[in-house]
Amino acid sequence: MKRFTHILAATVLGAAMLALGGQRADAGRIGGPATDIVTVPPSQSSYFDVAFAAGSPAVVAITGGGTTNVDLFVHDADGNVTQGVGFGDRKAAAIGVYRTGYFRIEIRNNGLVPSTVAVGTN
Repeated sequence: MKRFTHILAATVLGAAMLALGGQRADAGRIGGPATDIVTVPPSQSSYFDVAFAAGSPAVVAITGGGTTNVDLFVHDADGNVTQGVGFGDRKAAAIGVYRTGYFRIEIRNNGLVPSTVAVGTN
């Protein structure tokens, strides 16, 4: 059942990425769109550093298993932060990329149990 939940979460995440993504298939993340699964310990954060290309928005979406409330933050190199919007453990965030560089994605678990989250970027 857990594997089915992960596949379902990845499918939902993929659909969200298609809806939020730009017109070019390679827009955004350097290397193209990507998805990863991470388990975030209770009351802690997990981080990813992802390179995005200038001229396209950096779009990040997360989908969890429904066990806890999870927050999403995208930080750029200049200290700007965008918080994800959504409900519970399903959030999306977009931040303008005016110069190519690395962005830090933070996934914060606000719950008392571990949360497995699918993370997708454009």
